[in-house]
Amino acid sequence: MEVHGASPERSPTASLISSDDGQGAQADAKESACPRCGANFTTYFRRHHCRHCGGLVCDDCSRHRTRIPQDPSLGNVRVCDDCFKVIGDHHAAGLEEDLALSRHLIDQLKDALKQKHNQSEAFKKVMLELEAEAVGNRERLDQHAQDPDSDDFSFKVLQDRVQHCWGDVLTSLEAQGKLKVVLEERQRNGQKHREELISTEEEMSSRYQQLDAELAEVTRMEAKRDELFRLEGELERAVGAERRRVRELELGRQAQQELEAERISQRLGWGSRPLRSTEPVAFTISTGRQEQSQNRLDGCRRSCTVS
Repeated sequence: MEVHGASPERSPTASLISSDDGQGAQADAKESACPRCGANFTTYFRRHHCRHCGGLVCDDCSRHRTRIPQDPSLGNVRVCDDCFKVIGDHHAAGLEEDLALSRHLIDQLKDALKQKHNQSEAFKKVMLELEAEAVGNRERLDQHAQDPDSDDFSFKVLQDRVQHCWGDVLTSLEAQGKLKVVLEERQRNGQKHREELISTEEEMSSRYQQLDAELAEVTRMEAKRDELFRLEGELERAVGAERRRVRELELGRQAQQELEAERISQRLGWGSRPLRSTEPVAFTISTGRQEQSQNRLDGCRRSCTVS
């Protein structure tokens, strides 16, 4: 909707303001209309301020409540529609980054586990290479390449043959075992965090649907209110028309009575002195059954009596 004469909208910033004090509030108090939609402020249609950007808004332009990034401890506070979209995009971007990080960690853990498995398979070859380097003979290493499943290349045999260099290998295995425990713990934490993010996303989706339903209900109630206002106006116009008609009937009847009294006085020879009827003529008009509503239509029944 194009608004003429409205002041420029304020862009969302990271400032936190109060809608009740400060020079900004004093300046905004002079504004008679919403700078965003142009709706005039009244006693019932009041001014509000966005708690994120500090902009002056009406109730229609600030129906959303959410946590602001600069102070989440305030809970859900009023923000304008523009800031609500910016904050929502910020939250969504944060969730996407967390999900991407979780997937990246899981991929790294899988790669690390695969690497450790390959290292275990190659461990025999490492011991054989240590043995070959220690004795200066690579014959057993070549035999292992031809028949790696032979009993001659079992871990026990290889351990006995490379006992003199096993200390270093054992130290390496211990370090690898500790690293494996750490990686497994990280994997569990990553999976737990991923589940929490999925749960949070589901809650936000449910809340979004609930807000959509509430917004639809508000729109329906506003339409109903406008319809009741229209009916009220029609009833008031109808009552005014009936009152005018009753007045016209009263004047016509009064004039007819005066003419009748004048004729009677002429017949009786009383001259032209008019005789006025001393009996009252009563007219009663009612608007009908009482309409029930929540606001101005309460007690709509009216009556008019002319004597």
